[in-house]
Amino acid sequence: MRLPPLNSLKAFEATVRLGGFTSAAAELGVSPAAVSMQVKKAEEFLGKTLFRRTHNSLLLTDAGRSYYPAIAEALMGISAVTDQMLETEARSRLVISTIQSLAEKWVAPAVSRFRQQHPDAGIELRIEADPVDLLRTRTDLRITYESHLYPQHTSVALFQDTAFPFCTRDFHTRHVADAGIAAVPDALLIHTDWGDHYASHPTWAGWFRATGKAKTPDMRKGLRAGGAAVAFALAAQGTGIALIPRMLIDASPDATHHHFDDLPGLPLPYAYYAITPRRAGGEQTSGPKERMVRDLLQQLTPDTA
Repeated sequence: MRLPPLNSLKAFEATVRLGGFTSAAAELGVSPAAVSMQVKKAEEFLGKTLFRRTHNSLLLTDAGRSYYPAIAEALMGISAVTDQMLETEARSRLVISTIQSLAEKWVAPAVSRFRQQHPDAGIELRIEADPVDLLRTRTDLRITYESHLYPQHTSVALFQDTAFPFCTRDFHTRHVADAGIAAVPDALLIHTDWGDHYASHPTWAGWFRATGKAKTPDMRKGLRAGGAAVAFALAAQGTGIALIPRMLIDASPDATHHHFDDLPGLPLPYAYYAITPRRAGGEQTSGPKERMVRDLLQQLTPDTA
C-alpha cells in the first residue's frame, strides 16, 4: 500500500474539519507550525497542492477537495474500530489506581478479598502519584489521600487516620525505654516527606509540642523518607523511630514492633478518599463495573479490612 505518513493525514483532516492550522493544532496538541509542516509532507508525498494559502485564508484546492472525503472517512473508520476495541478491553477489567503509601498494606489486601467475591474479574492495580488523569487512563477507582486535586469527579471519604510514634522493640529498649522519645538523638528520627502538595502534616516538631516537650529536632541530622510507607519500612528495620499512620501499623502486626498506645497521636489533617471518574455530561461508571467498584469499596472501609 502506498500511504502518506499518518501524522500528515491527521493534520490535513483536522485542518479541513476545524478550518485552520491553529484550531487543528489545539486539537492535536502541537503547534500550528507543526501542523503546517505535516500538511506540506502530505503535499510533497502526493505531488499536489492541497491548500491555497493567502495572508488571511486557507482554501482547499481541487486536489484537496477530492482527497478530503476519503481521508476523513478512513480516519473515522480507524477511530471507530479502535474505540470499540479499547472499550471492549476496558470493560473486561477493573482499573484501580492508588498511592504508594496505601498500596501494599491496605489496597492490595482489599483487592485480594475482593477477588474472593469476584474470582473472574480482571484487575489492574496501578501505583501512581497525584494527580492522575482518570479519564485518559481509563481508571475506574482512585484511592488516595485528600480529594482537592479531583474537583470534577465524585469523591467519597473513607476514613481519617492518626499518626503515632513507631519503632522496633529493640530500638525502644536501646533508645527510648529509659528516657523517653524526647531523648532520642535527632539523627535517629525519621521524618516523612508528604509531598509538595501538603504542608500541615504530622511532624516530630508538632508531636513534641503536642506532648509538652520542649524539643525542635534538627531535620538535617535525621532521615527523610519519601512517604509514610517508606518511613514505616525504615522504622520496621530498626533504622530509627517515625510517626506512622495507625492504618499502616495495624495492617502489619509484628511481635518485633513497639506500639506506643499510651502516648498521644497526631491526626492527619485530611481523610483518605475513593475517587470515581465523572465523564463529560456527568456520566459515571455504570452497570456490572459499578457494582464491582461498590464491592471493592466495602473491602476498603476500616470495618471490613
